[in-house]
Amino acid sequence: MSARTHASLSGRRFEEDDLLDAARTVFHTEGYAAAQIADIARRAGTTKPTLYARLGNKEQIYLSVVLREAEVFRKWVADAYERGSHLPLAELSQIGMEPLFRFAAERAEGFNLLFRGEKTGDMPATLRREVVNSVTEQLTSLIKRRQEAFGSGLGSKADTLAAACVGVALQVCEHTIDHGGDLNAARHLAARFVENAFHNLDVASPTP
Repeated sequence: MSARTHASLSGRRFEEDDLLDAARTVFHTEGYAAAQIADIARRAGTTKPTLYARLGNKEQIYLSVVLREAEVFRKWVADAYERGSHLPLAELSQIGMEPLFRFAAERAEGFNLLFRGEKTGDMPATLRREVVNSVTEQLTSLIKRRQEAFGSGLGSKADTLAAACVGVALQVCEHTIDHGGDLNAARHLAARFVENAFHNLDVASPTP
């Protein structure tokens, strides 16, 4: 492949990201119902025919935007859990909270569309549930691998504990955004809450 051809292909990939960035901003600002293909094309500095040819109709563009944000978030979670898989509980709690709060800070539009935004049909809502379930499953697996750090005998409680941790993270993150708070400070608070929950977890079997 010639250098010129390679540069051309790289340019097309970069351009598609630009188109999706423009669409993300328009959907976030206007909402799905009010957003128009013309608005996205104007924001991206291109034409409606080009947008249709590259990304499809409005619903297809919206889904492409949300799917991209979901994949970015999933990758950040996977990377964080891999980095924290052998760390002490306090450090793991901090690293485990990092992807969500970083995503809310660095990709605020994507965060709002994926977790809080307007939906079109059932697909984005289904995708949002899939993302949350995927993170919960990853955390469940990590908890089961780290029984010695989190307490022995968790058994079937591991998935419930993971779901609680993910729920706390989302609630703290959304509350902070709604009240204009400091996401970094909120991340540390959520991590400490989760760490203390692990330390104080009663893993004994309930009394009959």
